[in-house]
Amino acid sequence: MDKLAIYEIEFHGHCGVTEAERTIGQRLSVDVEMECDTAGAARSDRLEEAVDYDHLCGEIVKIGRESRLHLIETLAERVAGKILEDRRTRSVTVRVKKCLPPREEIRGGVVVEIVRSAEREIRSKK
Repeated sequence: MDKLAIYEIEFHGHCGVTEAERTIGQRLSVDVEMECDTAGAARSDRLEEAVDYDHLCGEIVKIGRESRLHLIETLAERVAGKILEDRRTRSVTVRVKKCLPPREEIRGGVVVEIVRSAEREIRSKK
């Protein structure tokens, strides 16, 4: 299976346990790695046959900017669900990073990583 990845999609989001994190917001970053079939797009050289990463990036940013959530796990789940709507995507790994969490000792950020597959999404909707 082929892979398409987009790294360091950054935006100002509102995700956190504290009221300030959800009100004021903070810098968040998302990485996605998708297992998808790129053969049709490669043969045709047509965007319509490909996973449109420009459009997908816009959707991820929209989810991140518009959500008011307590947990980055929830944000990761919403991003994964959006990505798996594309029939060409078999599975996705999503990493959401709080770039500057509200704890001064944490200098490198906090990251959650989830892996979801299209088969799991189909089963959970039955």
